[in-house]
Amino acid sequence: MPTYVIAEPTAVRVFGIFHLILAGIGFLSGIWSLFANQVNGFLMSANKPAFEAQKDYMNEITWVSHLTGVFMLALAGLLLTSGLMLVRSRPAGVTWSHRYAWTSIATKVISLVITVAVVLPAMQQMMDDALALTPGMPAGAADTMTDIMKSFIAIATVATPLISCLYPALALYFLSRPPVKEWTNR
Repeated sequence: MPTYVIAEPTAVRVFGIFHLILAGIGFLSGIWSLFANQVNGFLMSANKPAFEAQKDYMNEITWVSHLTGVFMLALAGLLLTSGLMLVRSRPAGVTWSHRYAWTSIATKVISLVITVAVVLPAMQQMMDDALALTPGMPAGAADTMTDIMKSFIAIATVATPLISCLYPALALYFLSRPPVKEWTNR
């Protein structure tokens, strides 16, 4: 009986390369997220009321930044593991890629809940405090400007985790296609 060699699907190599690129970005972003508050606090040493409102906000959400950094580093580790396996044509890379994708989607959902429950209210309070303390701004203009900014920030803050689910969803889809399954089960 002849043996057939199953060719590696293109999606395996493509996602392996993308995983490695995103792992590098994820490691850098995760490290930055862990230390950003300290750097920003140093840069914002001005003693102006608006800066004080922003410092209070940053202090309030420090734990969120640290949690985000840990999530990013964990996801980058999964991406690095699966990316290296995929680039080396190891079928286990598909399994690790699925682990990354589901973990990534779960962390995005957790981040969305934390954002809506903690970050958005703190950000809105910071904006109210900063604009109230800005000299020379008429009260009506400050309220209108605050409302517009709050709306845009709320939309962007909620949309970001949802949009960031796109890559893991694509990885799940393309690395679950029949040619990849056949290659994995060879």
